[in-house]
Amino acid sequence: MVGGAEDLARRTAEELARRGHKVSALTTRAVDHFTWKDHFPAGTRMLNGVEVTRFGARTSLGDPGLRKVLAAITSGSTVSETDQERWLDGVVMSDELIDHLKERGAGYSHLVFLPYLFGTTYFGSMIYPERSYIVPCLHDEPYAHQSLITKMLKRVKGLVFNSPGERALAARLLDSGDPGPVVGMGFNVHPTDAAAFFDRTHVRGDFLLYAGRREEGKNTPMLVDYFRRFAALNPGEAKLVLMGAGDIPIPPEASHAIFDLGRVSETQKWDGYAAASVFCQPSVNESLSIVLLESWLAGTPALVHRECDVTRDHVRASGGGLTFKDYPSFAEALMELLSNRDLARRMGESGRRYVLEEYNWDSVIKRLLEALGVSY
Repeated sequence: MVGGAEDLARRTAEELARRGHKVSALTTRAVDHFTWKDHFPAGTRMLNGVEVTRFGARTSLGDPGLRKVLAAITSGSTVSETDQERWLDGVVMSDELIDHLKERGAGYSHLVFLPYLFGTTYFGSMIYPERSYIVPCLHDEPYAHQSLITKMLKRVKGLVFNSPGERALAARLLDSGDPGPVVGMGFNVHPTDAAAFFDRTHVRGDFLLYAGRREEGKNTPMLVDYFRRFAALNPGEAKLVLMGAGDIPIPPEASHAIFDLGRVSETQKWDGYAAASVFCQPSVNESLSIVLLESWLAGTPALVHRECDVTRDHVRASGGGLTFKDYPSFAEALMELLSNRDLARRMGESGRRYVLEEYNWDSVIKRLLEALGVSY
């Protein structure tokens, strides 16, 4: 599945199962988070040691009334709790999943919901709040500031965070000195082959890589615009390579310097990390940034947006890259990493050490089980 929260859920469930814990995943049949149309068959099957049960989903995103509520929320207007509940019920819900929790939820020792802003999390965590935990995957966005979200996060047994930056945001939102522990996600070293990446693509020479969803919320259009300007002022210096789901227009005048590979396989993604000169994470809405940490495992230095607390803190803690806040600082930092090979190599190595030390599965699973009160 495409998406950080989805990837986090799957990998953690599989790792728990691999270590002997009985894990069930309750999810929808959808594959597209815009339409939420049923794609996978309903029912239960075992996948990589995890019992996965899929339920039908519904959404009201096409309803003009809901769109009006969403527009009010995103603009920062005060929204009644009735309208907030309408949003949570309409963005995506699964009545079948909720009915399953009501009928069989008592059979689960722990209920872990993620992310925070879906109806399945809001209404599902109401059923057994005393045994429910939320991995909110918080971003500093208008949705997170709604009163019903605050009440939900305070109502459950516990919260589990992906990074210190996300935890600090929760502390501010909830006015709490201790909103919950940082657990994160584990990463395994993946084999890479930079030469294979160049063999299968038309990319040559140095390139800046972006991997992930290509959409406004991830600042991908901004990255394309910044690189268009950089390429015009520094012809032949580097290329920009985009990997992931979502449509992103490429300016015709920059088509020679920007390569859109679309969705790629895991192998191709990791080969891309290894081949890249620099990895860029332009998003300011991250709770962990899986792709950033993966790129560091491949030894690639990073360039991240200074306004994102999470990725900025990763860079500062690791020494694995540089930050930018606007086009001039973007161009300056990118040129520094492209021209100073020794600095880039050292930063890539520092990022790799950081991930191996802080985000290995043994440490993550230990922190998670301690957060859930489960014997390790």
